[in-house]
Amino acid sequence: MIPESQHIVSRYVQQRVLLLSAILLAILFAITATLARTYHSREEGLASEWLQKGNTDLSGGKPAQAFEDFRNSLFYGPENPDVQLRLAEVLLADGRFSEARSYLLNLWDRAPGSGQVNLDLARASMNMGDLDQAIRYFHGAIFGSWEKEPAIERRKVRLELCEFLLSPRMTSDAQAEIAGLAVDTPAENGALREENGRLFSRAGDPAKALPEFEAALRDDPLQSQWLGAAGQAAFDAGDFLKAETYFSRAEREDPSNEIHSSLLLVRSLLGNDPYMPGLSDEEQGSRIWRDFKQGLERLRHCTGTEASSTSSGSSSADSSGTDLQELSQDAQELQKRINQVSLGKNPEMRNEAMRMVSRMEETTYSACGPATSMDQALKMIVKRHEGTNP
Repeated sequence: MIPESQHIVSRYVQQRVLLLSAILLAILFAITATLARTYHSREEGLASEWLQKGNTDLSGGKPAQAFEDFRNSLFYGPENPDVQLRLAEVLLADGRFSEARSYLLNLWDRAPGSGQVNLDLARASMNMGDLDQAIRYFHGAIFGSWEKEPAIERRKVRLELCEFLLSPRMTSDAQAEIAGLAVDTPAENGALREENGRLFSRAGDPAKALPEFEAALRDDPLQSQWLGAAGQAAFDAGDFLKAETYFSRAEREDPSNEIHSSLLLVRSLLGNDPYMPGLSDEEQGSRIWRDFKQGLERLRHCTGTEASSTSSGSSSADSSGTDLQELSQDAQELQKRINQVSLGKNPEMRNEAMRMVSRMEETTYSACGPATSMDQALKMIVKRHEGTNP
């Protein structure tokens, strides 16, 4: 039988061995943890260094080198979404759209609400010809999350979408997007409102462009380019009184041949359109008489020009000359039956005279090209009011 003292000694030794083992394990664990932290820290440092180098190379116009840099960064940090995004973006910049889209779709699965990921997917889809998907991802970017200045980023995305829709002539879709852009634009920001107006004009919607230009002018009433743009929008929308006002102001601020020509044209329209609301029969007759005489003058000039230019004897020139001669005879016959007084009294005669004005302006335009601002105005008047009786 073992004495009690030996049991005590044995237990003491066992406890010391366990304690030393525990201390040794703790030391080994601490060393291992330190080494692991050092290793991971070094990996993170290398990933960061390659990421920074990739950004530098991409900014320096070296997409191929930047691709290698970002790929090296991913080797040390394979789960880093920022590096994956940069790698996808450099593939986009290098025209490798299918590869970029694969990376981006993986990122989208993890963060479908990311504004930047959606925008990059929209660009990849756009370049790959997938219009429906491009529009879908553009909308995802517009309503997605942005870390910095979300309002500014969303406007940039919508502008890019508008440009995309205007390019393939998807006019109705473009108009809807521009309308959304305008709703989110601060009322007091003249530069942005002017930008909206130009987009509406490009989309063929001058009636919506005009209020945007007018809002911009409230911010800067003397901006000559905005005045000219407002005048053109009003002109295209058929509001010639406003067009005259804005063109006049634009010419006062910064005279130019283009603005002066536009001003002359709109004043000719205002002064010679017999179909403007509120005109008396006598005023209608006076304007139609003036329009008719202008047409005659244009016809006489064109007939003389045509006569001198048909000496080559071509069949097309002969046909054109014959049309002008017949038109000239018809106009002279009508001239014998009308005057300013009769036009003021007889609506049917006014209609007949304006039909002749239309023929004279259309035929001479085809044969001799555009002439004075008055003739251009007459051509627009008859085109604008086709089928309308004074």
